[in-house]
Amino acid sequence: MIIERVGGLSTRDFIEHFVAPRRPVVLTDAIHDWPALGRWTPAWFRETWGDRVVRCRGAKNNAPVKLADYIDSLATSTEAAPVPYLRNVNIQTDWPELAADIAPRCRFTADDWLSSRLMPKGWPRVARHLNQLFISGAGTTIPLHYDEWMMHAFISNVHGEKEFTLFPPDQTPFLYPKDDYYLVSRIPNPYHVDGEAFPLFAEAKTASITIGTGESIFLPCGWWHTTRTVSPCISVSSNFVGASNWDSFVDELCTMRQRLGASRWKTPLIRAYLTATGTLLKLRPGAGHH
Repeated sequence: MIIERVGGLSTRDFIEHFVAPRRPVVLTDAIHDWPALGRWTPAWFRETWGDRVVRCRGAKNNAPVKLADYIDSLATSTEAAPVPYLRNVNIQTDWPELAADIAPRCRFTADDWLSSRLMPKGWPRVARHLNQLFISGAGTTIPLHYDEWMMHAFISNVHGEKEFTLFPPDQTPFLYPKDDYYLVSRIPNPYHVDGEAFPLFAEAKTASITIGTGESIFLPCGWWHTTRTVSPCISVSSNFVGASNWDSFVDELCTMRQRLGASRWKTPLIRAYLTATGTLLKLRPGAGHH
């Protein structure tokens, strides 16, 4: 399995060759017009936002830390002892001052149906996925998972290098999904797998690719993935839903609600509303894209 690396791709070709068939791809120039590119470096964040207090995944007791101190710690991060991970920071709501630096929105994710006026405000809570900031040191990894609600993901590296390891949806039987949260694997560290505890993992088909500064990777819905930071890295993740994954999104959302014990009578209503919404969105002029 080979992940292509391409540049100069039109939106039409992106949809036809990658979104519709749900094929991952690395794009070399999708964010070339972002002011963040060339500006967002660890040194810039330290100088501009050093007094800002943040919370990082993996920090002892989830203790807050000044951003300047966190940035300084990146230089000490290794695979054996990675520093905590500053992740899933909602730029729109938690750090809106950064929003202008990642505008205009990448054309490949611009037609996001979740942004439609037909979607009730604040429901579901997917609005928080519009643009998320991640800052990590070398050796940082994340659990093996696929993105919730079967949303497509588009992750752009503004600074540094990050390795992505991907597994197609049909490899799920080899990846040991958790019983209570089936979009996350039970394997603690996918880069160092206990073969006796997880023997089927060795049979999984996979592909890895490293993206550098200015590059983006498209992760289709349902594709399992994990990452390993190669060098201090700053990236932005965007999730989106369109014609190619709307039905999957609706099914996943309703299934998750049922598993979490949500109201039984509300879920059928939500499914009916979202199904009708999808039908209307597909009828728009120029729709049928993502």
